[in-house]
Amino acid sequence: MSQSEPPSEIAYSWDDPDRCPFCMTELADPGAGFVEHLDDSPVCESGFETWRTSVADDMRGEWSG
Repeated sequence: MSQSEPPSEIAYSWDDPDRCPFCMTELADPGAGFVEHLDDSPVCESGFETWRTSVADDMRGEWSG
C-alpha cells in the first residue's frame, strides 16, 4: 500500500471506499481492510473516532452503520 497524502485527522475525501479517507492509502478491501488500516495508523484511527463522535452527536438514538 502506498500513501499519496500525509495522514490527517480531517478526511480528505469519503468518495472512494477503496482508499482511507484520512491518508488516501489504498485498502486491501473497503470493509475489513479499513478496520485493519485503523489498527495500523493512529492518526487515521483518531480521525475516524473524531468523525464517528461528530456523526453520533448529529443523530438521535443509536446508529446502526
